[in-house]
Parts: sequence; C-alpha cells; structure tokens
Amino acid sequence: MTGTLRRVLEPFEAVLLDLYDTIVWSEWFRMRDTMAALIGDEMEADRLQKAFEATRPARGVGEFEGARGDMAAVLEAAGVAHDDVLIDGLVELERSHLENGVHLYDDVFPVLASLGKRGVRTGLVSNCSHSTRPVVERLGLEEVFDSVILSFEVRSMKPDPAIYRVANERLGVVRPERAMFVDDQPHYCDGAIAAGLAARLILRANEDVPADQVGHRVVTDLEWLL
Repeated sequence: MTGTLRRVLEPFEAVLLDLYDTIVWSEWFRMRDTMAALIGDEMEADRLQKAFEATRPARGVGEFEGARGDMAAVLEAAGVAHDDVLIDGLVELERSHLENGVHLYDDVFPVLASLGKRGVRTGLVSNCSHSTRPVVERLGLEEVFDSVILSFEVRSMKPDPAIYRVANERLGVVRPERAMFVDDQPHYCDGAIAAGLAARLILRANEDVPADQVGHRVVTDLEWLL
C-alpha cells in the first residue's frame, strides 16, 4: 500500500493540507463548555455550539470585524444579550484556549521538512475565522509552509473552488492535477476534486468517522506522503 501511494504521489508538485483535525487537534469542547459557564444564565453548551455553527459561514469569510466582531455574532445567534465586558472575557478565554488547547500532530513538521527537501511545495488551507491567525503564528506555520491560506482572509471557504485556485496560484501550480489536497471532511475533498486537484480523506485515530466517506481514499496520518 505504501509503495502504491508513493508512486501516486511522485508526479505531484504541491501538497495542500487542512488545519483542524488534519495537522492539529483542539480541545474545542472544553473551551465551549467553559464559555457557556462564563455566559451564565443557564446557557446550554449545545445552544452555544449551534450558534458557532450557524455563524461559521459568515465568520469564515471575514464578514465581521476581528475576533470581537466574530464573538458578538455568536452571542447574537445564541440569543444572548451582551456587552463589551462579556465579549472581552470570551475573546480572552478563546485566546487562552488557542495558546494551550490546540496541538500539532507529531508527524506534521517531519513530513513537511521531508517534502521540502524533495522540492514539493506545501500550502495550508483552512476554513476559519479571525481567531485562527494567532494559532498559525504561535505554531510557526508560516515558517514551515510555503503558503498559508485562511478563508477569512481570502473571503472564500472550502468547498468553493476559489479557495483552491488561490492556493494553487500562490504555490505556482499551473496544472491543478499536480496538487494533492488532504482534509478530514469529505465534502471539502469533493470541492478540491471538482477544482481539478487530487484529494485524500484523512481520518486521525481520535476523529469520528464520517457516515459517508463518498468513496474517497482514506489515510490515517501524513507519513504516506513520504
């Protein structure tokens, strides 16, 4: 299997990797529950979760002003009356979580270094809001990837073809089929394939298996890229 994957990879000149649950894992639910407790008034964690999910498309394309604007939008979606004190407290809680609750998988830096030595260009492509820029900076991802594409900065989210085109353009990939895309979400892999890229669905050991993998080839780590 490893030999087959290596032969498949050889023609590729670029590898694009997702961020969350692909190269990092996050203690998201712990942060969500702590936020709900800080909000008080019997705020249910599930209700807060739904508010984050409902606002994700707008936050993901940078519709709101900074991390405070994103947080205000979440609170409004949750039906929470808010003021600057509450918003600042939640933004600070989120900042602390990003410093201490987002962790790199062990294979990431070694694989990126090996790809670089082989002349394979690498890009990070993430659907995210303003809060992710500090994660990128803290983990030093700008230094190990040739390009970092964050959806809120380019105003496009996977599976929109535009974000894959931006990634290829920044990496100098002329032929989309020469780029390999790796993500933990089947429909984001679908978007990459629709944009002409090759794709692999990654399911880390601690990740829930999607009910429908839509026929994607599944990998469980990044070592196969080598």
